[in-house]
Amino acid sequence: MEMETAMNDRSAVLVRSFPVGNHTVTMTLTRGRFHASRITCRWSPPKPTRLTKEEKRQYRNGSAATIADAYGSMKRRIGLIIEM
Repeated sequence: MEMETAMNDRSAVLVRSFPVGNHTVTMTLTRGRFHASRITCRWSPPKPTRLTKEEKRQYRNGSAATIADAYGSMKRRIGLIIEM
């Protein structure tokens, strides 16, 4: 699985994109106040109404890797909200 990662220390944002079938999913981590963070998930083109088993596997693997990187980039405990 090929992934693209960008990290900006100034704005504290992690962006990770990964393929899911013919789509690209982009997950963006923003750090907020009080150690709370948010991951926003965007599909391009828009998310299909149904995913095949392979697409579900690709999404689970990509999102799990992104969330692991998000937690790994934090030095302390955080709250995490995932928006889709």
